Amino acid sequence: MATRVRVLCRWLAPCLWLMLCNSSIAAPELEKIIDGDTVLIQAQGSHYRLRLLDIDAPELHQAFGKQSRRSLSQLCAGAKITVNTQGQDQYGRQLGHLYCDGTEASQFQVAQGMAWFNARYSTRTSLQALQQQAQQQGLGLWQSSEAMPPWQWRKLYGQHYRHQD
Repeated sequence: MATRVRVLCRWLAPCLWLMLCNSSIAAPELEKIIDGDTVLIQAQGSHYRLRLLDIDAPELHQAFGKQSRRSLSQLCAGAKITVNTQGQDQYGRQLGHLYCDGTEASQFQVAQGMAWFNARYSTRTSLQALQQQAQQQGLGLWQSSEAMPPWQWRKLYGQHYRHQD
């Protein structure tokens, strides 16, 4: 009997963890677009920051930063919002996927050339293919041959700017 309980617990614990980490937010409202990959969500009386998975958008003080935020804002303006979270990052932001009228925001941002596919933290090769298409078409930040990935920009200039709310 004890063996069965241990086996059941070994199987059940990861399932419960996935259910807690991969949850859908009930009736979310998009309160504010912070930048091209972070938004402020209100749901059930709580406010929280959602960091979009799989992408890294330019910082606001970086070239194409404001355009990236505008692109996400235009996608989600007046849209029905759906959010699926998958845990938190080191800054306390929820990590997850944002859908605006059924369109996944991370995928949209990469396809428009408004964010980089974040290969360091994602294995979604479909986004890598979308990024290559955007590069070939010269969309968004790919109009510039000197486009700098945000992780490099933060390393160079991070101590000289303040994250916006």
